[in-house]
Amino acid sequence: MKSKTSPIQAFFRSHAGLFLLLAVLLIATVFRLYHLNTFPPGLHPDEAANGLDIVQRIFHHDWRVIYATNGPREALFFYLQAIFVWILGNTIFALRLAPALLSIATVGMVYLYTKDWFGRRTALLAAFLIAVNPWVVTIGRDGFRAGMTPLIIAAVAFLGGRAYTRQKIGYFIAAGAVFGLGFYTYTAFFMFALVPIGGLIYLSIQNRGWLKTNWKNLLVSVAVTAAVLLPLGVSIVRNPGASTARAGGTSFLNKDLNGGKPVQTLFVSVGKTLMQYNFVGDQNSRHNLPGEPLLNTFVGIMLILGLLVAFSRIGRAKYAAVLAMFFVMMLPAILTAEGLPHALRSIGTAASVFTLAAIGIDYLLMRWYKTFPVNAPARTAAVVMIGLLLFLTMVQGWRQYFVAWAQDPATYQAYSENMVQVGKFLIVKGKNKTDYIIAGGYETIPAEYLLANKQDYILLDRDALRDLPLQGGAQLFVYPSGENSSAITELLKAKFPNGTLTPHNSSFDNSLLFYSFEVK
Repeated sequence: MKSKTSPIQAFFRSHAGLFLLLAVLLIATVFRLYHLNTFPPGLHPDEAANGLDIVQRIFHHDWRVIYATNGPREALFFYLQAIFVWILGNTIFALRLAPALLSIATVGMVYLYTKDWFGRRTALLAAFLIAVNPWVVTIGRDGFRAGMTPLIIAAVAFLGGRAYTRQKIGYFIAAGAVFGLGFYTYTAFFMFALVPIGGLIYLSIQNRGWLKTNWKNLLVSVAVTAAVLLPLGVSIVRNPGASTARAGGTSFLNKDLNGGKPVQTLFVSVGKTLMQYNFVGDQNSRHNLPGEPLLNTFVGIMLILGLLVAFSRIGRAKYAAVLAMFFVMMLPAILTAEGLPHALRSIGTAASVFTLAAIGIDYLLMRWYKTFPVNAPARTAAVVMIGLLLFLTMVQGWRQYFVAWAQDPATYQAYSENMVQVGKFLIVKGKNKTDYIIAGGYETIPAEYLLANKQDYILLDRDALRDLPLQGGAQLFVYPSGENSSAITELLKAKFPNGTLTPHNSSFDNSLLFYSFEVK
């Protein structure tokens, strides 16, 4: 006789998928918000440049769609960051809160599109994998606009998939609007345009009836995209060089990078980009624990299996689409010849990588179930084994980011710990003196952002220091340690014999960060 199911048990069973999704989102939130004010441990000049544009331009109503103060950079991400800088002030935490929240939203959006395309189980697996992956966590916790790309791609996949299956005008409009907004996020997103173009070609071969039925809806979607893109188009027409300078400087066609061998350089780029997922990852501590593959062994193998499954079913639109998303969004890295493999330029693939890996896991489970259709212990063993591997994936992701990467001295150097501490030092010292920062323009940007509207200072190079007239009153000179620091110290001692020199070391590993020279 079967026991009766209580209402509470029935409720939890009927909402099991929702509770599992909430658990995944909670895990994603912990991975992205835990010690966000501490890790990454500093502020890279490129991140700080966003902050300077916010406090010096956006807050002064200099609103643009592209800012060229640190190379051409699309501005949508900055406006989202500006909300938190406005609320919390020009701090590191304020700059990083927006990308962290966007990264959490990415987990949810990957779940939504994967659920529509491949089912709930695959969607939960994909969401979990992207929630705990150290590559995505690293990009999601820093202040680089590239981190917004997977969210937009997943949103377009979700809305575009709904438009394809449900054929309602609202989904076509929403998909067109979000697709257009994607061009305001990161230069690499321009490549994503190949996916809908390829989709139309695919449908013209595989499903012409759908095109005949929905051509009016498609025209509306294109019109919405065009309307959203209009300000960006006007900006590019007015200043075309400003919109392509950064991409052109890293292209495999650049003679300074390819050594006169563009074809060979392209093949090398393809190989390094493909190998980054399972073998050798990005060497730049800004993006990755140097050399570690972007995926652990289990997820990497499941990605390969998922790719094989997708290729075997490429005649079905959803598999063709997820393959297109993956390979097209590798192009931003493949078509460059600098800093490869490059985890940041490849971040657009994240929206499909974990869906493909989840397809691989789901296929493995289904094959196991078919092998043991009535053997309950064997079926349970498979679930337990996959569950253990997923748990170990979470542990590995946590340890790689919060232990190995966060405790690597190279990470502190990559995020300009020295100039961040310079800024904090000057804020603490107060305003009863004349402050000077002796350093190059680019490397000082983290200090400039932190000091904006808080502390006045004068930026000098060594030649300007030499010509600085002697004057009365308290003065404080700060400069990073490095190859020029000895010469700067000798010059300051010669000009101000009664000054006091103080070295400042890192609280992390006691390495020398900068000097202060105080004249009273």
